[in-house]
Amino acid sequence: MDNAKIYIGEIERQIHYAKMCFEGYKKSRQDNDIPLIFFYVHHFVVHVANIDKLLTPKPTNPRMKILEKYFDLARVNLKEFRRLRNHLEHFDERLDNWVLNHEGYTFFDTNLVDNTRGFPKKAFLRAMDGDVFKFYGESYDLALIFDQLAQIEKQIPEEWRDKSK
Repeated sequence: MDNAKIYIGEIERQIHYAKMCFEGYKKSRQDNDIPLIFFYVHHFVVHVANIDKLLTPKPTNPRMKILEKYFDLARVNLKEFRRLRNHLEHFDERLDNWVLNHEGYTFFDTNLVDNTRGFPKKAFLRAMDGDVFKFYGESYDLALIFDQLAQIEKQIPEEWRDKSK
């Protein structure tokens, strides 16, 4: 079996899982199901980070040579979401820092804050503002990354695509 097909199959699988999570997130937004919103966002980010790690190994990794024949990532940037994934993976450390630096102001954790204005960035531990995930004072546009996944998916060779999805 061609090694590229193994890697590309896993990339396609992770894209499929990320899309499932994004669809679940959108439905839970419509249903105003706060716990599910944050559940799906967390898992969406994990799958996006897995795609990023698969597509951008260290330059000395043989996978780089294999995949660069199939993927042009010049207009795709998933690095920002690797940072978010790291935040979520090390949530205990982020929470410790956030608690230590809390100055008594109003804060938001697992809240929908659509169009909320006037609060300091650090007031948002975890919050959603439209499709923007606010975490630990940073903002991440989930719709933008979803669009980037589509760009990656288009580059999967048609003959290798899983037709069952």
